[in-house]
Amino acid sequence: GITTTTPCVKSFRFTQFTRHLFVIVEILPLNSIKTCKNSPLESVLRCEILRTGTLRGHYLSTRKGRDILAFQNIPYAKPPIGELRFRSPQPPEPWNGVLDASKKSRICIQRNIFTFDENVTGDEDCLYLNVFTPRKNGNLDVMVYLHGGGWLAGTASNVGPQFLLDRDLVLVTVNYRLGPLGFLSTGDSVCPGNNGLKDQVAALRWVQDNIAAFGGNPGSVTLFGESAGGASTHYHMLSQASQGLFHKVISESGTALGLWAIAPNGSSKHQAMKVASLLDCPTEPSRALVSCLKRRDASDIIKTDTAFMQWNIDPTLTFKPVLERSVSKDDEIFLSAHPLKLIVNASAVPWMTGITSADGAFVASRVFGKNLIDDMNEKFEFVGPLIMHYDEISKSNQQIVTKKLSDFYLNGGSMNRGTVSQVVNMFTDSWFLSGASEAVKLHVDSDAAPVYYYYFDYRGTYSYSTLYGK
Repeated sequence: GITTTTPCVKSFRFTQFTRHLFVIVEILPLNSIKTCKNSPLESVLRCEILRTGTLRGHYLSTRKGRDILAFQNIPYAKPPIGELRFRSPQPPEPWNGVLDASKKSRICIQRNIFTFDENVTGDEDCLYLNVFTPRKNGNLDVMVYLHGGGWLAGTASNVGPQFLLDRDLVLVTVNYRLGPLGFLSTGDSVCPGNNGLKDQVAALRWVQDNIAAFGGNPGSVTLFGESAGGASTHYHMLSQASQGLFHKVISESGTALGLWAIAPNGSSKHQAMKVASLLDCPTEPSRALVSCLKRRDASDIIKTDTAFMQWNIDPTLTFKPVLERSVSKDDEIFLSAHPLKLIVNASAVPWMTGITSADGAFVASRVFGKNLIDDMNEKFEFVGPLIMHYDEISKSNQQIVTKKLSDFYLNGGSMNRGTVSQVVNMFTDSWFLSGASEAVKLHVDSDAAPVYYYYFDYRGTYSYSTLYGK
């Protein structure tokens, strides 16, 4: 542990377990950053002054045994509770004393339907991030990770620094609001939507303000994420609200052009009204609807997810990014137009995107694993549009698409244990490949910045397909 009587650490008490040494950092504007010149661990510890207060972190070890510094559960916005529910994130309040940043970050309230979890877990007070740094040298490249989970599940704690921090870089992982608490929209200025994405913007602004205190270079930030996190990174390239907050982007298995990545026009208002009706709230006007939902228990709001499911857990992604028509005077628009229109003026930063060869396995596994294949074969004209996200087109066009999918992937036959690879390919293409390929073509045509397109086909010892297959 460390004993200290001033913000600048002057005395230390070591034990044989040195990796549990607590590290104190204090937080102010970047132009006020200072270094404790008299620190006996000056090479790995500095007393930075940032904006909100003093942090106490701890040591972790990487895969190769390198000691790194971890600062976890750092607030980057006010808790989005009470009157702040359904509002854009607000700057965090300063704190007194030393904030313990050595505990695992809490998760945002959710029910993970992808793992068939029946329980609601997490907290509504969840706008926290984690910083991991070797602190070997200052001015290190920064990587900011946005987790996946369909904008309804997942957490910054799903990933850690054990591999990346074998290299000299600073890693930031971010929580953001999920499900209706992060993406409910009334389609007007009362609750325009996209609060989960606006949380991410707030976290990126926090990084710009504060990351130099942790040895990071705010002028070299790579934003990366997977699945819905990958689509989120792509959205930030398209949003004016995110301009200048990052310098490279990696969108893994998800782009803003994914069939699942944007709400159809007009659907968000109906979804908000349905949630309100389920919880005995007025459905109109929007102000009364939102005011009532602010008084409902957060877990009850999350539990409305089952009311939107029409087959098994589909459609899975009910609440997602929306076009914002108007916002209140204290808010800002995140998504002003459809991504197809915004790509022309996207951030001119290097972009890498791609998919894995079996991205669709997580969809196929629940169909085969829960013995739903016979039911899906029987109801494919109904289930196909739901599970592959073309249910918003006309019924006649749905029938045409369904027939073409069946002919192309299944030779007009049915799904069975002998067609597992074809079914995986069908879901991989519809969920991931189609959006990635279209986005890459448009970015290449714009010729604004380098584009890197990958296809990952290596199956290692550990794989999500094994997890979902069980």
